[in-house]
Order: sequence, then C-alpha cells, then structure tokens
Amino acid sequence: MKVIILHGLYMHGIAMLPLSQRLEKLGYKSQVVSYNTVAIDENKVFSAIDKALDHKQINILVGHSLGGVVIKRYLASRKPDANLISHVIALGSPINGASIVGKIQQMGLGMLLGNSAKFGLQKHEDKWDFPQKLGSLAGTIPIGVRSLLMGRDAAHSDGTVTVEETKISGMTAHHLVRNTHTSLIYSSGVAEQIDYFIRHDKFAQEKARIKAE
Repeated sequence: MKVIILHGLYMHGIAMLPLSQRLEKLGYKSQVVSYNTVAIDENKVFSAIDKALDHKQINILVGHSLGGVVIKRYLASRKPDANLISHVIALGSPINGASIVGKIQQMGLGMLLGNSAKFGLQKHEDKWDFPQKLGSLAGTIPIGVRSLLMGRDAAHSDGTVTVEETKISGMTAHHLVRNTHTSLIYSSGVAEQIDYFIRHDKFAQEKARIKAE
C-alpha cells in the first residue's frame, strides 16, 4: 500500500518527512505532496496527488490540518473509487472549517490566511459521503495559538483546532490522542494509529497496546 501525505497551513512537505519515515518502517511506501498553503492552486495540487497515486496498488491519503480539508476537496473533484484510494486519515483537520479562522478574520488579519479560508477553512456544514473510509484523530493538549487569540475557551482543543471541528457526519472512526496540533505529525503513536486504522477500519484503544505519545 502507498500512503500519500499532505501537510497543513504554513508548512512545507519537509515537515511531514518524520511521519513518512515512520510509516515506511511500518511497511508502507510513502510520498509527501507539498503545496503553497496560502495561495492554493487547486489544479496544481490535485494534479500532484494524481501523479503520486500508484495505480498498481491501493492508496491511502493522510492529511494534517488543512491537508485533510484539501483531501476532502480532492475527493469531491476526482471521485476516485475505493479500489484506488481506500482510506483517508485526518490529523487535527477542521474538516468542516475552524472557528479560529473566523477570529483571525474578525481581527482584520484575514490576508494572512491567503485563499486557504475560502478553500475550506471557513466554518461550513458538510458530510462525508465518499466511498473512502475516514478516520479522524484529534489532539487534546491545548497548547498553541488558539489560547492567544480566543482567550479563555471552554472548547476542548489541540491548541489550534477544537475536537468538535475534527468530526464530520459519515466518518468511520474518531479518536482522541494526547498531542498538540503540531506534535500530531511527530508522534510515533499517531503513525501506529494510522497503521491500525488502515488494517482494522478503527483506531486502537489504549488497552490495545497502542498509545499515542
């Protein structure tokens, strides 16, 4: 199986190499797709995903934060069947948009987001009706920019995205891990959870040996 990985906002593909390497140690072929997150060229990034797909085996798409939203847009555009892409794993992805984006816009700083807000980071209502099985991992350590911008916030979050924002109707599985928004991509436990979801269509509970660090 081949895993194709997309990074989040303000990141570059290099940031995803540790996750890519961990998945390769677990037996997967992997490739990172890099793109400009504040000037998203839909045709360019979708074509890059097309080229990364291996038509001789099953593919899995993994997206961190904005990367998960990009994957959702990709599936809606390309409509691949489950024989080509079987699973999608979202890591801290605000799959229906992020409240912090609205706050940034209210502060008059929307230009810092480029076109990522209109590409799917603005709050919206949607459902997962693709044939691919979606597993969503949400961090629960609230250390990050959210506390600086939102003040005291009752919502459980990973410091950037709330737990509720990582949920979408129609997803296959949702799981909480002890990570911040950024540390999700560097955790060996998260890589193991990705592997577990691909093999079992569900995430492992702590008692099942795997515990995200």
